[in-house]
Amino acid sequence: MESRLRALIVDDEEGARKLLRKLLDETHLFDDLRLAQSVSSAHSLLKEFDPDMIFLDIKMPEMDGFDFLSEMSHRNGRPGIVFVTAYEQYALKAIKNQAFDYLLKPVNRKELKQCIQKYISSRMESLPGLPPAAHQLISDTIRRVKVTTRTGTLFVNPENILCCKADGNYTLIYTGEKELLCSMNIGKMKDMLPEVKFIRLGRSLILNLEYITLLDRRQSTVTLFNNGESVTVKIPRNHLKELEMI
Repeated sequence: MESRLRALIVDDEEGARKLLRKLLDETHLFDDLRLAQSVSSAHSLLKEFDPDMIFLDIKMPEMDGFDFLSEMSHRNGRPGIVFVTAYEQYALKAIKNQAFDYLLKPVNRKELKQCIQKYISSRMESLPGLPPAAHQLISDTIRRVKVTTRTGTLFVNPENILCCKADGNYTLIYTGEKELLCSMNIGKMKDMLPEVKFIRLGRSLILNLEYITLLDRRQSTVTLFNNGESVTVKIPRNHLKELEMI
């Protein structure tokens, strides 16, 4: 018997709640979608409802999304909590508080599908009997980024990227074992990478937050390490404190 996902949308804006519900309905993966206009109403629903995913706004009356996330950390079988907000500056705080994902309004269909795909992939063993649409979603989601170079096209797994540095109108991609020069600017490169894992510092640097291992205040450098490979890069001094808060 097929089982589908359950989700709770928490947002004080009615239009935002309805739009997200419409986008989730389009995936054909959810059979129980409930809406709450505040954290207090969400708590009332959770007394009798156990969602797989919670799509949560940040700035709301009474209690904000981070307060709600903190309370949910004590809940058994914690659901995947996805922040859906118009405020990009809270991404670092979301990572620090172990949010599952972070989407910016207006919600992009492709990014939403990638978010759901990531959730399904991480919970596949505990989500038996998912409909074919779920498996199709996983196979349809591109896990590699398409990178154009002077000589052709490369497909790079974001999991292998430690950092990216601007080189004029080009971007250097560091995987630890090698450097790749792609013929696109760093802004376009950032748009292709998962928002939750990667942070852009200033105009010239993108870091994979998962692989940061050392911050050197004296040298103003950051070292990233993955699978025996590392790279150390200079960072703007005014961004040191921002990274230390992660």
